[in-house]
Amino acid sequence: MLGWWNRWPRSPFVRRPEPWTLRRALRAAAAGVGLLTLGLLGLGVAGALSTGALGRVWNLRSELLPIEVQDRRGAPLGVIDHCREGNAVNAVPCRESLSVPLTGVSEAFLLAYVAKEDVRFFSHPGVDLGRLPRAMLSGAGGSTITMQLLKNSVLAGHFDYDTDRRGPLLTVARKATEFVLAPLVTWRYGRREVLAMSVNSLPWIGIGQRKGVYDASRAVFGVDPADLSLAQSAFLVGLLPAPGRYLVQEDTPPETATARFRWMRSQQLVTLNILRSHGLVSDGAYAQAVATPVQPRLWRVEYAGSGADLRVVSAARNPDYANEPEPVWAMQELVRRELRRAGVDPKRVGRVVLTIDAQAQAALTRRVQGEGATGPRAAGVAEGAAVVDVRGGGIVALASSTGGSLSSDPGRQWAASALRPVASTVKPLLYALAFGDGVTQLSAFRDGATSYAGQAIRNNSGGFLNRAVTVREANARSLNTVAVQVGTPREKALRRTLDALGYRADSGNTSSVSLGTYRAAPLDVAAAYASFANGGTRCEPHLLAEVYDRAGRPLSLPRPDCAPLWDEVVAYETFDLLTGAVSSNVGHVKFLRPTAWQRLSGRAMPLGAKSGTTDDVNDTWCAAVTPQYAMAVWIGDPDGRQSVPVSLYRDQAACREVGLLRDLPHDRTSVPVPPGITTVGGVAVPLPGLNPSNPAPPAP
Repeated sequence: MLGWWNRWPRSPFVRRPEPWTLRRALRAAAAGVGLLTLGLLGLGVAGALSTGALGRVWNLRSELLPIEVQDRRGAPLGVIDHCREGNAVNAVPCRESLSVPLTGVSEAFLLAYVAKEDVRFFSHPGVDLGRLPRAMLSGAGGSTITMQLLKNSVLAGHFDYDTDRRGPLLTVARKATEFVLAPLVTWRYGRREVLAMSVNSLPWIGIGQRKGVYDASRAVFGVDPADLSLAQSAFLVGLLPAPGRYLVQEDTPPETATARFRWMRSQQLVTLNILRSHGLVSDGAYAQAVATPVQPRLWRVEYAGSGADLRVVSAARNPDYANEPEPVWAMQELVRRELRRAGVDPKRVGRVVLTIDAQAQAALTRRVQGEGATGPRAAGVAEGAAVVDVRGGGIVALASSTGGSLSSDPGRQWAASALRPVASTVKPLLYALAFGDGVTQLSAFRDGATSYAGQAIRNNSGGFLNRAVTVREANARSLNTVAVQVGTPREKALRRTLDALGYRADSGNTSSVSLGTYRAAPLDVAAAYASFANGGTRCEPHLLAEVYDRAGRPLSLPRPDCAPLWDEVVAYETFDLLTGAVSSNVGHVKFLRPTAWQRLSGRAMPLGAKSGTTDDVNDTWCAAVTPQYAMAVWIGDPDGRQSVPVSLYRDQAACREVGLLRDLPHDRTSVPVPPGITTVGGVAVPLPGLNPSNPAPPAP
């Protein structure tokens, strides 16, 4: 039977179909691959344009290159990454991170990472054509290191990565975009720079929201990346396909936990075998790594056998595991915030000099983490502490615990963010306000039955002295009755002053403001106390001392925001009031008096302090000041749900922390006595007839 084409007139354009031959099939396949390649290129170009990735790839190093951080004396504090907060697409997701150069990463890790993830990394242009089909089809496997870098940085938040969207079309679109951009990245930066950017942006999402080799090595093994052994490096690289499997809970069944760790051990061995098969490690190094019983910090693992027969018997969560966040993480967000407030784009910045003192920072961190004066904290109890320089408000040290939470809860910088009732630390501020209104340290008030808005006022002792006491003695004893008597007629003025200091009113607390119902962070309390040693001037606490761009040129910063808060006579009298609370035999902080060794070593400079505890004992405070530094410490429950342990309250744990101030080097050992001050019985008061008046509080 004739075909349908024979019904048409004879024409040279109508011919009988040629039979399929091998040559014709190959030509058709080549044409199909060409069309598919052109289509993928077009899709990749469209993806790069629609996401704005082309411009960001060109500036990728600027986005990923960290900011070098130094302390006030030029000592290195590490580096901080650039990132963007909120719902914006992140060049680097805002997670706990610290970047390191390739010279700061062990050769063992670099060998393991490249061998396992992209063994031809140093020979291809960013795209490995041999692995491309697998990459396109699987969406995860087959990617080169360069393509992974793009996925974790400029393409994060687009397509199917770091989004809630899934689907094969999104995967193909992302891979096509990576295929287009990867050669550009390799040409623009070179392979060593690409590798450095990659190891610092590895998404260890399952391990406390960490990323990069620094955080992974610190979180998993507690070592710096330069000190990673071959066995540890292979373990970390083996986790990359599924880092979430590393996590284990206390209630995880033993068989489940053991099976999970055996999987991690198998991935470690796969990585080591790849290294040996490519001749990247010697047989001796391989044998030693295989025989090493790695012990990650989160796990407690039991092994049996030795050498090549080493095997996992059981594994479970380590009950002693604790993982506090790196102090630089909590501080780096404050640095970025301050840069933006100063009108400086963090991406322009190459180096910052902070007001931080590295030695003071280390000492404060040790104390907050339980290695200092008061021992470890109970679960659920947080601590925040801040030290500021009274001359200008520069932050000297800033440290916070996580209240027992894992570091996967980012931003727990209690020293700057814990807005808690300030309790009796408000009383020196109240008395300073009264000193500008005719009251002095020697003014007397009766400690007896007192009420506020129908509420009976009690002292912490539970009783009354039933006699007249001076303001100086009332402050040393922290008498609530006297504070309410002094504060009630001055409540509006006190509220205005606290508003100017950045304290926040608690509308749900109807007690007297004079008893510390306003809320503040330790950093703001320290800044307020610093004004007493700074002639009455309060300066906004800040971290930035100097800022330089990528070329090393200095960038201008606004002058520290300082404003007069007290008359200089009032400020000195209040400083004397606080030192009197330490020297008084009836005070609560007699242990802060200088020791004989401190006197002999010249560290017996004046120190004044005031403690405070809320009625529900959910918060305990201490604020202190010397001629050069002011410090505030808060210990409590950030959510206000539980009381601090009785031992912390009875032992005055917060005030024992402020003893750090005497250990800091001082070049200012006394507060200048202003004209208008005299002493009566060793107590500083204004000259007779002098009526100091405080300036109007600055606008909040």
